[in-house]
Order: sequence, then C-alpha cells, then structure tokens
Amino acid sequence: MERNAALEIMDKLRIATIDHMTHIDNLDSIFEHGLLAHNNPYKKIDISNQEVNQRRNRKEPIYNRNTHDYVPLYFNPRNAMLYRNQKQFGDEIVILAFKKDTILLENTLFTNGNAASDGTKCSNDISELELKDWNWPMIWSRSWNDSTNADEVKWSMMAEVLVYQKLEMSQLQEIYCSSKRVESYIKNRYNLQDIKVAVNTDVFF
Repeated sequence: MERNAALEIMDKLRIATIDHMTHIDNLDSIFEHGLLAHNNPYKKIDISNQEVNQRRNRKEPIYNRNTHDYVPLYFNPRNAMLYRNQKQFGDEIVILAFKKDTILLENTLFTNGNAASDGTKCSNDISELELKDWNWPMIWSRSWNDSTNADEVKWSMMAEVLVYQKLEMSQLQEIYCSSKRVESYIKNRYNLQDIKVAVNTDVFF
C-alpha cells in the first residue's frame, strides 16, 4: 500500500503512536542497542508475563517465524499488562511512544488482540485494520471492568504491532512517565535532544 494511503488509514483510526512499555532500568541498553525482540541478552528487568510468554513461543501465520522474534508494541498501552506492571513496579514503568509509521516497517505484523491467544487474527496488510475483525471501540477502551463482555474487551485492548527483530531509536517520538521523579531521572541521565519526555497520567492507571 502507498505510504500516504496507509497514514490516512491510521489517522482515521486515531493511531497517533505505537507504544512499548518497559522498566526504567532497561533504558540504558535500549538506547545503546535499540529495542530488541524478547530473546535479547541486554534486558535487565523482564516485565513480561512468563505464563503468557510460553503461549507466545509459537510461529505466527504470515512469515512462519516465532512470535518471540518480534518486538511487541501496542495500539493502546493502557491495557492489562500495564495494569499488572504498575502494580508490581509503580512509577518505574515507562511507555516508549514510537512514530505511527513504525507499522510500515518491513516484516511488521499487527494483531486484533493478544498475540498469545488462540484465534487472534494476524496480518501485514494495513487495509485490514479497517475490517470488522479489528474492533477499534474495544481496542481503545479505557477499562475492561465496565463491560458485560470483559474478557473480549481485555483481549482487544491488547492488540499488538510486532516489529521484526529490532526497532531503532530513530523511530522513538516520546517517553511517557507517570511521575515527575521518573521524568527528571530520564532527562538528567540521557541526552534526548529530539525525544520528548513528559508525565502523561492519561495513559497510566
């Protein structure tokens, strides 16, 4: 698909950034080596769910590669994984907001729900984001507790973008923090001239 047409679809669906959550202790290696797939040797603190990781250890249907060969990102970072990690790590969890054209990188996939779940649809065709398989009102939900179909909403909110192997820091647009303490820590530790660092409580619990 032509780039401008793809960007128009993303604008229509209100996709402004593609987001990845991590612990602040992982930022040193991320800025040095880029954001790498799950099986990388530089990660200091693994915030992923180990039980879910076992289910992700399988091949995706498009390129027949292991899901762990991809960097996982979310359309809506305010999801069940963020809730779990905030409860465990508090304000030490930050959200890396990448440019929306990240989804156009070669070999990138996207899903309509949690990639670890059976029945989740996987695609590399941007136009499919407009199909009914992608329930955007559910994907953009603020909560899964206020619904009679809570499990489906919770699953939809975990819709993913999967970038093959590595995501370069040139794609990073902003870092969202949940406290001024962490915002100051990041600004003082790293020289991030072109990357905005700010508290954004709207994307956290």
